[in-house]
Amino acid sequence: MKNSAHILLLLTALLAAGCREVPAYDIGAPKGDTLKENMINANRIIAQSEEKQIDAFLERRGWPKQKLPNGVWVAEYENSEVPLGQAIGYEDTVALRYRVSTLGGDDIYDWRSDTVVAGHLKPTRGLDAALRTLHGNATAHVIVPSDQAYGVVGDGDRINTRMVLVYLVEVEQVKQCIN
Repeated sequence: MKNSAHILLLLTALLAAGCREVPAYDIGAPKGDTLKENMINANRIIAQSEEKQIDAFLERRGWPKQKLPNGVWVAEYENSEVPLGQAIGYEDTVALRYRVSTLGGDDIYDWRSDTVVAGHLKPTRGLDAALRTLHGNATAHVIVPSDQAYGVVGDGDRINTRMVLVYLVEVEQVKQCIN
């Protein structure tokens, strides 16, 4: 009986000790400004990494290059059989063929034909900006960083998150916009 009284006393003491309130520490997400700064820094690091990858890719290929203000690289070539046409302007209707690959050379999409209106973001913002530097009858390599392509979401099919895209574009026809 004496042992059971000791055990009961010990259990009561343990239960009483377990009822003490534990101090709460807020280790939640960083405050708004800190979180925003962290996201900006992460995006800056990703963009710098992509830029280094693109530079190395261009060096390996030896392609002529023109970097646009948005970070897209364009190398336009004149077709030897047909001279370059007029420059593509805003809201010109452009018939083109293009294929899409990765910096590693893996094909994403084989040849596709499309008709787009320059300046209206189809199929991506980066390719749209590059089109407005090209001419009719041109062939061009266009390298589009992920933030000017499909960004963090991809295209829902074959283009993954944060993927740099390499386009080979053939401008087949340009219909000038008449304002």
